Amino acid sequence: MAPRGRSKKKSNTRKDAAIDAMKPYGFHLKLVKETIKELLDVYGEDGWPFIEDSAYKVLLEAILEKVVKVEPFAFACKG
Repeated sequence: MAPRGRSKKKSNTRKDAAIDAMKPYGFHLKLVKETIKELLDVYGEDGWPFIEDSAYKVLLEAILEKVVKVEPFAFACKG
């Protein structure tokens, strides 16, 4: 009998796509996952179309809101 491979963890392709969409922005994976979870708590599992709309604009804005609260002057112009 052939050896069994690892059991596959159930994957949420929508979540994976959202994570992939945030990679170019350089956000930490933990921050992205926490924000997705928070948005799903608010909108429910049926809220994915709203989160995915406009290239994950809602997700990006929620993450930026958190980042600005933590480091309010990180995005200030230097001049």
